[in-house]
Amino acid sequence: MNNTLHIPRMETIKKTAELFGLPVHFVRCKVSSGEVVAVRAGKRFLVNVDKFAEYLNSSTVQPSGAPEQTEAAPRITPIPLK
Repeated sequence: MNNTLHIPRMETIKKTAELFGLPVHFVRCKVSSGEVVAVRAGKRFLVNVDKFAEYLNSSTVQPSGAPEQTEAAPRITPIPLK
């Protein structure tokens, strides 16, 4: 039987943001919404760095301003000026 215990790497929100080169606000929002694994330790939250990396690698992002793939973009016909 393999009784090895895997202890996850836990870091503060600020340190996690630095590790991944992301804004602190982005990481904080993901923790607040429950999208990433984190625990509260006193006044701070500790983020599971391995799970955060998995989250980033599995998420898909739509380019800003791009229409959703499930919806057709509305067609706008310009009105000629006189």
